[in-house]
Amino acid sequence: MKHDVVTTGNAAGADLAVEVVDTQPGFAALKDAWQALEARDPEGTVFLSWAWLNQAFADQLYRWSVLVVRDGGGDVICLVPLKYRVHWGGSRQEFQTQLQAGGRLLWSEYTGFLCAPGRERAGLEAAAHHLATMPWITLSMRYVAQQGRCRIFTDALEQAGIAVRYQPYMINRGETDNLKCPQVTLPDDFDAYLAASVSRNKRQQYNRFRRKHLDTGDYRITHATEETLEADLDTLMRFWADTWGDKKGRQTEGIVAQYRRMLTAAAHIDSLFLPVLWQGDRPLGALGHVVDRRRGAVHFIMVGRDQTAEEPFVGAALHYHAIAWAIDQGFGCYDFSHGNEAYKYSYGAKDIDVLFFKARRRELTEDNVFDSLCLGAALTRLQGFIEEGRTERAARACAQLARTMS
Repeated sequence: MKHDVVTTGNAAGADLAVEVVDTQPGFAALKDAWQALEARDPEGTVFLSWAWLNQAFADQLYRWSVLVVRDGGGDVICLVPLKYRVHWGGSRQEFQTQLQAGGRLLWSEYTGFLCAPGRERAGLEAAAHHLATMPWITLSMRYVAQQGRCRIFTDALEQAGIAVRYQPYMINRGETDNLKCPQVTLPDDFDAYLAASVSRNKRQQYNRFRRKHLDTGDYRITHATEETLEADLDTLMRFWADTWGDKKGRQTEGIVAQYRRMLTAAAHIDSLFLPVLWQGDRPLGALGHVVDRRRGAVHFIMVGRDQTAEEPFVGAALHYHAIAWAIDQGFGCYDFSHGNEAYKYSYGAKDIDVLFFKARRRELTEDNVFDSLCLGAALTRLQGFIEEGRTERAARACAQLARTMS
């Protein structure tokens, strides 16, 4: 299914075409133009790259679309990836379409927009005004690191009659601000990094660990390869589940599956860095990272450590190793990603802020809350209503879907 191409005007009065692409062939056809734009965009990230989103959208039929804005010459100047979810609205008793940033299908650490330099306002305003004409009830975009672009986009949504609210995102019972992302700016030399960014006490701890365990060969660190990938992922996921399973409960299996899918996708596009710390043949811990080679950043995703190991320095040793590796590779940023947990600042990290907004349609009608792209997911929900004996809800759902298909 592909939506119609429509034409809209930008602030300068020039016509722009906005196309909604929501099929794998359509996405594949965008590859050259997408990659040309990501190469030009100074605010792009690996999480907005065609290769990454190709992994995110694979096997996710009818759960995503991309707003593609072209200028009069046919050049792509703006791309907005979206994720779709079907919600049953209890108060109105109907299926509703909810939107998120498309990269969240793969738990992307950062979301946002790709734009041609100098064309951001025109492209984002055109995309937002067209989005306002599409059927959906809410749009939630979390972890947008592009402050200026985000404000342009939400201002345009509000001008189109959509209510927008920026909000905080606290986790761990309000102890952690997940919109703070600590990052370490890396110098050209690891010793220089230790001297400038790490306290004397932490340097001494690391150096003692290195001399006692790494230099002697008592401990060793390996990096996941194509041959070891599955086993190393098994180690990382097992340790993570052992640490967090009691707290996450029934969600643990799904979280582990999603993290595994994310890091496997990174491996498929040569963007995975997964070091494992060993004592002999016994793994003690592992770190998963997504590497942004174009932007020179290493994004820490997750850590797992053997909870029975007596060595307390496992996580720290792996982070120092990863930072040393990033410097050796010529990268300029080690990103601890979401959350201002105190330990991250001991590595010399400084916060960058990301944004989280929710947009909601003010006026709801029968025609503007449900996108036919979500028909398959809605039918699956309908089957569940029938199996659960919710006949009145099922009847209302059938009537709504019949109107949608007529």
